[in-house]
Amino acid sequence: MFTYRQIASLNNTEVNIYQYVIKNLDNVLKMSVRDLAEETYVSTATIVRFCQKLDCQGFVEFKTKLKLFYENSMLPNIDDEVDVLLDFFNYSRSDDFKHRIDVFVKYIQEARTICFVGIGTSGILGEYGARYFSNVGYFSQSISDPYYPPLVDHNDTHLLIVLSESGETREVIDQIRIYQSNHTKILVITNKPDSTIDKMADASIYYYVKDIILPQTYNISSQIPVLYIIERLTRELQNSRKKSLPLKTSTRND
Repeated sequence: MFTYRQIASLNNTEVNIYQYVIKNLDNVLKMSVRDLAEETYVSTATIVRFCQKLDCQGFVEFKTKLKLFYENSMLPNIDDEVDVLLDFFNYSRSDDFKHRIDVFVKYIQEARTICFVGIGTSGILGEYGARYFSNVGYFSQSISDPYYPPLVDHNDTHLLIVLSESGETREVIDQIRIYQSNHTKILVITNKPDSTIDKMADASIYYYVKDIILPQTYNISSQIPVLYIIERLTRELQNSRKKSLPLKTSTRND
């Protein structure tokens, strides 16, 4: 809800209001505009201007958005989170999901080089994906630095697998744009259909879990579906028998 651009536009008085709101989310949701003005020692007109700088028409719209922000910042009940994961695993049995996996497998089999890209938690999952792919004979690398120089040899056998929960990370979008200009194929694993990254992809897989974003803007949405997608892909690759993992022979004398 509170973007960098919005916060940067606030004056000192409005910053004090912002800090009060962040520290008292549950109380502010119960307040009227006059209550908040009294608690922050400003006029109601100042509160309204503060709301407008946060792209709200007035205090009522501000409270509506704040309520959604507050609900997303609350950790879900464990049973509710299990239900969300069960919904995903039920979806993973669908024809749509299986088709998307098959499309990914085809792209991966045709690739000469494979690279995972992600930032933060997605970067860590990219490292896991690269190692897991390599375990079944598809040597892969991972990049968590969004400014790492891309391949520039204009070879359409390069494949980029992008991990992004939001699908709107600016640095990742910039990387995709550069890779695409060099004919690299783009696969995306994201929680957000119709996001910018999704629209740029040659193929996408979605996992549809509820966003859980703490007030500090840390995203702690479950990434279990991403791990499953990576592992499902490697199993399908191995089962396809297009590439086989060499058998390890023992050098020990029994």
